[in-house]
Amino acid sequence: MNRPNLLSLAATAVLLSIASSEALAQYAPQSGPPQYGGAPEYCQQPYQRHPSLIQMPQNHYQPPTADHYVESAPALWDENRPIEHFLHEVASRSWVRVEFMQWSMREPGGGTIGAPVSGLLNVLPNNSVEGISSPVQINNNLNGGNTAGFALFPQSNGLSLIDAPGTRATLGVAMNGGDLELSFFGFQQKNGDLTWNNIDGARVTNASVNAAAAAALGITLDPSIGSSLNPNYAIPLKSNGVVTNLAGLNSLIFDKSLQVTMGSRLWGSEMMFLTERYIPGEGLGFQWLGGLRYTNLNEIYAIHGVSDGGTTVADYTTNISSTVNNNFYGPEAGVRASYNNRWFTLSATPRVMMGLNDYTASTSANPLGAGTTSSLHRKVDFGSVTQLNMLAEVHFNTKFSIYGGYDFMWIPRLSRPSGNIDYNSVPDTTGLTGFTPEITQDINYTNFSAKGFSLGAVFRY
Repeated sequence: MNRPNLLSLAATAVLLSIASSEALAQYAPQSGPPQYGGAPEYCQQPYQRHPSLIQMPQNHYQPPTADHYVESAPALWDENRPIEHFLHEVASRSWVRVEFMQWSMREPGGGTIGAPVSGLLNVLPNNSVEGISSPVQINNNLNGGNTAGFALFPQSNGLSLIDAPGTRATLGVAMNGGDLELSFFGFQQKNGDLTWNNIDGARVTNASVNAAAAAALGITLDPSIGSSLNPNYAIPLKSNGVVTNLAGLNSLIFDKSLQVTMGSRLWGSEMMFLTERYIPGEGLGFQWLGGLRYTNLNEIYAIHGVSDGGTTVADYTTNISSTVNNNFYGPEAGVRASYNNRWFTLSATPRVMMGLNDYTASTSANPLGAGTTSSLHRKVDFGSVTQLNMLAEVHFNTKFSIYGGYDFMWIPRLSRPSGNIDYNSVPDTTGLTGFTPEITQDINYTNFSAKGFSLGAVFRY
């Protein structure tokens, strides 16, 4: 009765022994001599691992590593970076001034449009000059010297160039040792026009109404003949380069319409360095200035006239055009005197640019529709620009001010298109007409000035 229990106990002991040896084998070295005792060194053999009867399951899976760092997008503006740091420093020391300007430019000057005429007299009753303020009788040498009736010589003193609108923007930056100012200004092109339309309109109406009565008297009414009440307009010409009187005058006579246009456009830029203000703080002080300046004056002068010539000569159209593009550039120097306090600032800034004038002048003419002739002239000459700027500025706070100003600009010895036309004529060699117009280019120099007011605001960062 006890043998079965003894056999079961022995079998259990054997199984436990085998299991414990397998467990130890799982964590024993993979190779090497036995860990306890051993044979002499000369008889030691490499340790061989024998596969166990029972093998434990093994898991070689590596668990995932959790990354808790989330990278954010870089900032668009970082003052620690070099470019952003530079721009931040410039902005913190700068101010911007924006202004609206309205200036008037000097007209080309009075005088006859065309060549001068000698021997003009003052006539009664008001002592007016014949041909200028009082119609005068002239002959039409394109029509065999027959009378053209009464005519007036158009004058250019009605070409107005006042009240040209414009803008100016200035950026100022406070620097070590002074200030830097960059400015740009520009005006809309200002046009002055003289127009005489429907010159013979009243005469055409008169001829139509009185045609029967004139025919009964054997008179033919010609609307192309100017009357004292409705005169024609005539552009006088020189004869072979010589100024003539009324008796020998060659002229372009217009009995339909005549239009004269003058256009001027002024713009430019400045870069000025100003020294530190002498006597800093409130009160009176001044600063020397120096820098560079560019100023452009682009002008055009055009004449368009139409004549039907009456019943004896063919209709004709005359077109004359002259342009000048003046480019002034060079170094600039001056001074700024100012008086300031916490409430307002008064300043005056006279300065002079002494440099060059690189200009291009062109003239084209097509008198009587016979063909166009053109001339081009380019030259680099001495040029200067003098400007006085005066400002009265009212401070609302440290960041914002409004102001009003006045500017005067003077440019001596420049070329203007109205003075570059040579109104000449030569005898006609074909015998078909009395003369041939020869309108070419003749460069002349004059002075130019512009002046006006401005109104604007200053923004400080």
